Amino acid sequence: MNCGMPENGTPDSATDDTRSLAALAEAFASTDVLERMAGTLAILLYQMECSADGTFECTAFLGSGLEALVGSIPSHYSPEEAWDAAVHEDDRAAYEAATASLEDGRPVEIEYRLVGYDGVTRWVSDRMHPRQRTDGPVVVDGIVVDISDRRLATEQLAEAQERLSHIAYHDSLTDLPNRTLFQDHLAGALHRARVTGAAVAVFFVDLDNFKLINDSFGHASGDELLCAVAARLKHCMRTSDTVARQGGDEFLILVPDVGAARSVPKGTSAQVLAEEIAWKIRRVLQEPFIVSGIEIYVTASVGISLFPLDAADPETLLKHADVAMYEAKGEGRDRHHLYAAGADGDALRQLSMAGRLRRAVEAGEGLVLHYQPLVNMKDASMVGVEALIRWRDGERGLVQPNDFIPLAERTGLIGPMSDWVVEQACRQAAAWRSDGLDLFVSVNLPASFWQPTAMRHVLGTIESFGLNANRLMIEITESAVMEERGGAMGPVLAEIHERGLKLAIDDFGTGHSSLGRLSQMRVTTLKIDRSFVSGLPDDPNAAVLVTSMIQLADSLGLYPLAEGIETEEQRRFVLERGCKLGQGFLFSRPVPAEEIPALYPVLTELA
Repeated sequence: MNCGMPENGTPDSATDDTRSLAALAEAFASTDVLERMAGTLAILLYQMECSADGTFECTAFLGSGLEALVGSIPSHYSPEEAWDAAVHEDDRAAYEAATASLEDGRPVEIEYRLVGYDGVTRWVSDRMHPRQRTDGPVVVDGIVVDISDRRLATEQLAEAQERLSHIAYHDSLTDLPNRTLFQDHLAGALHRARVTGAAVAVFFVDLDNFKLINDSFGHASGDELLCAVAARLKHCMRTSDTVARQGGDEFLILVPDVGAARSVPKGTSAQVLAEEIAWKIRRVLQEPFIVSGIEIYVTASVGISLFPLDAADPETLLKHADVAMYEAKGEGRDRHHLYAAGADGDALRQLSMAGRLRRAVEAGEGLVLHYQPLVNMKDASMVGVEALIRWRDGERGLVQPNDFIPLAERTGLIGPMSDWVVEQACRQAAAWRSDGLDLFVSVNLPASFWQPTAMRHVLGTIESFGLNANRLMIEITESAVMEERGGAMGPVLAEIHERGLKLAIDDFGTGHSSLGRLSQMRVTTLKIDRSFVSGLPDDPNAAVLVTSMIQLADSLGLYPLAEGIETEEQRRFVLERGCKLGQGFLFSRPVPAEEIPALYPVLTELA
């Protein structure tokens, strides 16, 4: 508001409009309403004329004076200058926009702050109504009210409501979201997943034997530990994930975008990624906690359910994750468990299958390796094979790896099973060498195998069969390599590299890689996932991605290996872009070991 106020408050040349405004204000002031308001608020009525050059002149100004809103005006300021200078910097743009509206003849109501010369900042409501006079200038009738107390009360109410809302949706001890807020986030994640095709994972985390900690150290120490667990879980997850406290020693974790939903029914990428996340959760909790100056170790049992594989609504997903967690508890604690369809009504069948698998692993009966050729793309010669495990169960027949590998993970059999695979692969490589076939064998190892003791055992097994280490290639997932922690693998990696053991990153492109990390890990081969190759050569996005991954491997001095080559067009595409190795049904399906020698001439004819 630009007002040049005369010393006596009304100019000598007051117009009829001015006298009308004064009379109105005088009548208004005689009412009980104004008397009550005047006791608590600074109310100013004014009238001003807008000149053609954009300036304003106050022709009437009634009320408690400018000093009530801006304090004592410095002597070097005119009242008009003092008002303009007092407008808060953050509100100036809105204030100037309101002035422009007046020039267009539009009424304005605006709230803004005045930074007073007495050091007090006040909120005011400024209501202005322009009207065109017959002699030309635009006249603005206005009223300014000090609303500082109202704004303060409104802000305090909003803060109180925010605090109440936070209390209603957060755990009072850890300040994590509670189950109610978790369910809201889960419902939103499911809605988005139905649009994007992503899978959603729910993790039910229960601390093992927490009652012993409360009984041994007291509830105060138990609460301190729960807060430390909450902080560690939150720190190890992404900002897009939700970590909540269910109650007691139970926590819930939501990961809204685990793999693609179309891969879930086959139990491939989403389940594998979810289990790797579960491994990560368990690892971060296994590090000691310092509570009341005492070092405490805890473990956790983790249940996992997936959308859309296990359920399509929040309540059922939570129920299934809970069931899976109790399965993990029942198998000995300190482990994770994927929900199995019907697990809450068919646990005996799962336990029976786990028992048969254990006997098969311990006796080496029913397990067999098939081998799929790895081909030199330039001349179609076979340079190696990938070993793929199969299980012939006496009750179910041939069980698919996607069914029994997760079961082996949940029951702790994956370690001895991986040892068996490495031993059999080395034995077969040695037999082929004796028959004049110089092939290396590639084996898949789980993320849990990626630690010094297990890798040194691998090197020892290779040596026991009289093989050079370069006759074996270890495949490990991209995520497992990226999560290797603490530098524990450093010395082993140096030994692996020195002895020539090949190391491949499996399913490259489906995880989150760090080029520096790949270099440190001494990787030799990048396996380009079949999900990218399947779209070649027609899918332009797949073409760009595969080309880029081949170029990346070349620039890092690595061998690119394309998986899932099924057509001649796919083979030509990757070959023309410099891919050195490939595998897929175009060359051969996985076959028993005795069929591998016969594939040599067949593959060479493809060159």
